[in-house]
Amino acid sequence: MKEPREVVYFTDRDLGRKLPETRKAAGLKVETHDHHFGPLTPDAEWLATVGEKGWLAITRDARIRYSPLALRTLMESGAKLFILVGKLSTAECAGLINHHRRRIESLAASEPGAFIAKIRRDGIHLWTNRKTWKGS
Repeated sequence: MKEPREVVYFTDRDLGRKLPETRKAAGLKVETHDHHFGPLTPDAEWLATVGEKGWLAITRDARIRYSPLALRTLMESGAKLFILVGKLSTAECAGLINHHRRRIESLAASEPGAFIAKIRRDGIHLWTNRKTWKGS
């Protein structure tokens, strides 16, 4: 029987240092943007790496959805991106990740390819995936 793969969360630079530390303290395996990339690394570059490694990316940067290069890279790399939506404090972001952790990990396991989902107070909402993406 194949051993389940450890879930690794990748936190984008816009989430700061406190949120990743609180998630590590809660028992999650977390990799941070600053540990792997410089501060000016383009989204497409870190998305490609996250997709190749099979990490679950979390960001607050909803603008990624509107960047053709970032979207193409995300879809081609197989990245799974969760965007925290709303005016949320660091504590609220951490709480939402904790509260929706099972749903986050379930969606990541059930979706065969890349996707973008929103994490909101009312739940997890799939925005686009490889099947519905309009890129070519």
